[in-house]
Amino acid sequence: MLERLGIAFVIGAAGFALYHGLSRLWLWRNSRAALGFPGYRHGRPAVLYFTAPGCQPCEAVQRPALRELRARWGDRLQVFEIDSSTRPDLADRWGVLAVPTTFLIDSTGRPRRVNHGVARVDRLASQLAAIGEVPADPARVPNLAAEE
Repeated sequence: MLERLGIAFVIGAAGFALYHGLSRLWLWRNSRAALGFPGYRHGRPAVLYFTAPGCQPCEAVQRPALRELRARWGDRLQVFEIDSSTRPDLADRWGVLAVPTTFLIDSTGRPRRVNHGVARVDRLASQLAAIGEVPADPARVPNLAAEE
C-alpha cells in the first residue's frame, strides 16, 4: 500500500515539475522572439488574454477582472483579447492549452508571468507590481504579501 502511495506521489510530483517547466519554457521562447500580435506598443505593460466562445469562466470572471484592471491602470496598460478559436496560430505559438490563459508582458516587451485558468484582478495587479510595473494610482495595488 505504501509503495503505491509513494509511486503516485512521485508521478504527481513529476507531472507538476513538467507543467512548471513547460510554462517557463513557453515564457522564455516568447521572450526571445517578437511577440507576434498586432497593436502591441513597447514602453507599456500588457496583458495578453486568450479566450474562446462559450468559455463561462472567461465571461463571468476573467473579462470583469480585466475591465477593472484596465480601469485602475487607464492608458498605461495594454490589454489584448485573442479568440483562440479564430487565431489558433497565436494560441499554439504561446502554448495555450486551455482558456482562459493570461500572459503578463512588461514594458520592455518581455513576457514575465502566465496564468493558466482564471486570474482575478488582485492577482494580476500583484503580478504586475512584482515585475516592477506600477499603475497611475499605486495606492490601489494590493499588498504582495497578502496574495502569496
